[in-house]
Amino acid sequence: MTIKRPENNNWKIKTGQFLFKFRSFTPLPLMAAVFLFFRPHSYGSVDSFLIWGGLGLSLIGEFIRVMAVGFAHTGTSGRENYLRADDLNRTGIYSIVRNPLYIGNVLMFSGLLIVFANWWALLFFNLFLITQYHFIILSEENYLHQKYGDSFADYCATVNRVFPIFKEYRKPVVPFDRRKVFFKENDSIFNMLMMFIIILAFREKSIANVIPHTAQLLIAAALLIAAYIIIKILKKATVKSR
Repeated sequence: MTIKRPENNNWKIKTGQFLFKFRSFTPLPLMAAVFLFFRPHSYGSVDSFLIWGGLGLSLIGEFIRVMAVGFAHTGTSGRENYLRADDLNRTGIYSIVRNPLYIGNVLMFSGLLIVFANWWALLFFNLFLITQYHFIILSEENYLHQKYGDSFADYCATVNRVFPIFKEYRKPVVPFDRRKVFFKENDSIFNMLMMFIIILAFREKSIANVIPHTAQLLIAAALLIAAYIIIKILKKATVKSR
């Protein structure tokens, strides 16, 4: 199977390279636009299902991210603002699909927007997010084609970009790194759970004009912030002790 390799000066590649640098921040203005231009809806008895079902979908997205990061080779699946791959991830979840982190992100944000309960907002957000990832994936693949050549082409020929093929699963060749997940995924988990709390508060205020669970939401937010700060302190202390 022949894999087409785009040129470096291709506008799609350049767009992907630009978006890659800001991929961790672009969801923020999108989420702000959701709060500004859309309003949550109430579906009566279905509301509880939307809230907990949405949170469950977000947790599934985060679980996919954890599996990708925990079993990734050193020097890959990082948060750098430049393209880097010291090795090819081809086992574990990467043997099922080539871009598990981006799939995890889409599921995570989709879950939050299900909690928000405005389907136009869900469509708006995912349209921009998926378009962004399309260009980023093209730039990443171009980089990997140049660095790994036929090895990456063979990988592309057997594993899809975004649609999983479970029969191709291969056991991870590296052990699960709990420490890396603990320190690298804390931002993602914190942002997801904090956004869940904010959306709940915004939803209650928009629908009922009051926030009946103010105390519970404030306590949950305070505990979450405290845990986040403790993890950051531990991470800084660990780096200094090396």
